[in-house]
Amino acid sequence: MPEKENFSELCGMQDACALAGAAAFFAGIPDAAVVINGPLWCYYYAMRHIEMNEPLISKRMLCTQLDNESIVFGSEEYLRDTLEQYVENPPSVLCIENNCSASLIGDDVEGIAREMGITCPIVVFDSGGLTGGFAEGWQKASIAVMDAVNSDGKEKEAAAVNLIGVTDGYYNGINDAAELKRLLELSGYHVQECPGAAMSFSDFEKLSRASLNIVVHRELGLPLAEKLKNMYGTPYVSPLPPYGVSGTREWMKAINEALAAPDFKRFEAECDIAGQRIFLRISELKGIWDELWYDEAVVSGTQSSAVAFARALRGEWADIGKLTLICPAGEKPEEDCLADEVLDAAEDIDAVRERLNEMKSGIVAASSNETTQLLNFTDGKIEIFPIAYPVFDSMRLSDTPFMGLRGAAYVQETLWNAKIHEIARSGAKRK
Repeated sequence: MPEKENFSELCGMQDACALAGAAAFFAGIPDAAVVINGPLWCYYYAMRHIEMNEPLISKRMLCTQLDNESIVFGSEEYLRDTLEQYVENPPSVLCIENNCSASLIGDDVEGIAREMGITCPIVVFDSGGLTGGFAEGWQKASIAVMDAVNSDGKEKEAAAVNLIGVTDGYYNGINDAAELKRLLELSGYHVQECPGAAMSFSDFEKLSRASLNIVVHRELGLPLAEKLKNMYGTPYVSPLPPYGVSGTREWMKAINEALAAPDFKRFEAECDIAGQRIFLRISELKGIWDELWYDEAVVSGTQSSAVAFARALRGEWADIGKLTLICPAGEKPEEDCLADEVLDAAEDIDAVRERLNEMKSGIVAASSNETTQLLNFTDGKIEIFPIAYPVFDSMRLSDTPFMGLRGAAYVQETLWNAKIHEIARSGAKRK
């Protein structure tokens, strides 16, 4: 890894730590209590990825507030003080995460909780930043929770599916999940559960009833899908996330091939209508404003979303001169992402910074980690489209997704409106 002047230069291009990912998974269990066994800094760092969509998470997510003395003398006193409230009022499941320093202490955290008399299921594991990034923490949490679940043992339902690897810890993640559920139900599937996304602990035992698991974000859901296959024999598919009309067709086709949809023609009909509507509206705009063209485009985000978004951006949404994909550290894409260059967020950090600093016009679909590196943003020739946390230069309050058919329409609408407004501001003549 290249040597940097300070930690913030490197951290500016990295994703969140494993502790934040695990906390995001636990936060997606509404009846779970979450305890961060570590200092307040780690607690608040994890909190920033959660409270945007879970504004009341602090009521069920606590911190032991470890200090320097606990590294020497242990964390038991801090744990007991924090866990005391759960002796008389246990949650459905208690999830305790050890940060890096707490992992080194080696306390028997579950034993302490049990000795106190806490009777609910308890999930304890290490999730410090040294164990990986957000995805690694989410994976570890999902596996740990399943180890505490007893299957109801009921037979599989013929058209039942689970969505695996969705989270509101990803930007616009819950809105995307809602659109995917809509499309699946439109096709006649019964969408049962979405672990880690507003799914109660008691519902985890129902995961066994699905005939197919659909992995949305591979970097999150593949390990859980593998575990569910080993536990219940449930097959899974993991196509790229569905961005754009074409991407949505491919996504649904892969699912239909794995488990025939009861009413696939209904989805195809809506897909045709959405595609035609978008095509006709854009054709009209092209006659007035010319093609939607970007000299340069930079896409950076979570592993699966960045690749799928880049494919839709160049393949369906716009014409692009040079497309650069910035992938998470060590996660070069397996599929063709239609990019002219692929940069690693860690290994190629100097090239990433140079690429952003030299950019003069075009579009950046990324997080605020990347957009803050732009030197020529203020002249209005670079469009920003946030697709990953953190996001400090934009606000979303609506429930419009980025994925699926509704998402395809929304992205096209946003890109074209930005182009028209930019032309209007510059005083350029229409065709």
